[in-house]
Amino acid sequence: MSEAPETRATVPQFGLWAGVIAFTTVLIVGPPASLTVEGQLLSPAWVALALLVLMATWWVTEAIPIAVTALLPMIVLPLTGTLCINEAAAPYMLPFVVLLIGGFMFAKALERWRLHERIALNIVYRSSGSPSQLVGSFMLAAALLSMWISNTATCIMMVPIAMSVASAARTDDERPEHFRTALLLGIAYGCSIGGLGTPIGTPTNLIVIGYLSSESGLDISFGQWLAFGLPVVMLLLPAAWWVLTRWVFALPRTANTAARGAVETALQRLGPMQSSERRVVVVFVLIAALWIFRRPMSLIEIPLPGGPIAPFAFLTDHIIAVIAVLLVFLVRSGSKKREALLDWASAERIPWGVVLLFGGGMSLANAINTTGLGLFFGESLAGASALPLWVLILLLTAAILMLTEVTSNVATASALMPVMGALALSAGLPVEVLAAPIALAASCAFMFPMATGPNAVVFASGGFSMLTMARAGLRLNVIAVLVITLAAIFLAPHVLGSTGG
Repeated sequence: MSEAPETRATVPQFGLWAGVIAFTTVLIVGPPASLTVEGQLLSPAWVALALLVLMATWWVTEAIPIAVTALLPMIVLPLTGTLCINEAAAPYMLPFVVLLIGGFMFAKALERWRLHERIALNIVYRSSGSPSQLVGSFMLAAALLSMWISNTATCIMMVPIAMSVASAARTDDERPEHFRTALLLGIAYGCSIGGLGTPIGTPTNLIVIGYLSSESGLDISFGQWLAFGLPVVMLLLPAAWWVLTRWVFALPRTANTAARGAVETALQRLGPMQSSERRVVVVFVLIAALWIFRRPMSLIEIPLPGGPIAPFAFLTDHIIAVIAVLLVFLVRSGSKKREALLDWASAERIPWGVVLLFGGGMSLANAINTTGLGLFFGESLAGASALPLWVLILLLTAAILMLTEVTSNVATASALMPVMGALALSAGLPVEVLAAPIALAASCAFMFPMATGPNAVVFASGGFSMLTMARAGLRLNVIAVLVITLAAIFLAPHVLGSTGG
């Protein structure tokens, strides 16, 4: 046991030096003739490639915190003359980063007043109480909450509730621990699947949306992504429930009053709904309505003597996110302290590392495209475009899904998005058809604890083996690959493409 810390430190230390050696080697080997620039010692495109190799290596091995690795473009690109500091730093505050920050802060307001817990408990309480239906109720609650707040935070909140329900329940099954395991895995899978439904559900969605906006000119609205992601959630969530309750564990279908009683007790502990919660609900409904109906609202005109005006013509999802932030700081909670729905102490606890990671990935993508490296990638991968489109998407989805079983999903999406974008452009394919699988597949790793935050949370508290998780996760992975492939082929071109907006 005493050797464990040294073992854990081995991979990061190896990755640290492997990244530096790989970065140096790429620069020494030098670019092909097509990427050389006369009169310049360093080819800008080749510097971008060396930076990509370095960041990918450090991200995969977590040699240093992945958010710190994301700061490298602001050092390497200006010092090598590839991009000036303004160009390298601008992507860290793109409108989609603002949307991400706004989503995080709004989620903190939900968490501060425990409204997410009340929503989850009420959904679960309406289950009839059989083990299989309880698993489904917990999964539905986890998915709905994860569309709006952090997947990991949702999972952390729901696991203690699930543990109390599992301990109260006594099934007649020969393997009663199956209910507990299926319940915990269901929460983890529900959190990951639910995040696919909205742009703010998981950062990988915003990575793809941001790339499509900045590099391809596709302005994907909140409503468009909802129309694309929600059908995927509606297919994957029942599939995950079926895998857990019918295929892997085969749970009993008879009602269990003890489990229902445990949920009722938890609801009673919360007490009646407070004014602060009601006010958060009002703000939530307002902001969600603005996000969903923003496009139709932009067409509204008010006739005036000097001519009609369109007050919402320039309203964007990002501006709405800032409005949400202002509202939760302006609206009073209704308590005697007259405090706001959100205070700055709570807001400071949002995952700023993810914000930096998102910005670093977009800065890297910008460098890859502006230096011509993206075009070089596209021409090099042109042979892949000879494959049937469905085969290409299937292979891409499977590869990303399995890769994110052992690497950061956000880092993987950040590194691969510009490469896939270049492939799509060179092959004449709609870029959204290859971009969409990256966002979805990067969040659908269900086999291993290190794959996602929810997986790690339930594994740490579940008392089941990694083999058990892998056995259930592998089945769901296969289903996810098929569902994502179908969504990319049949939904993405019409909902996310230029015809979809």
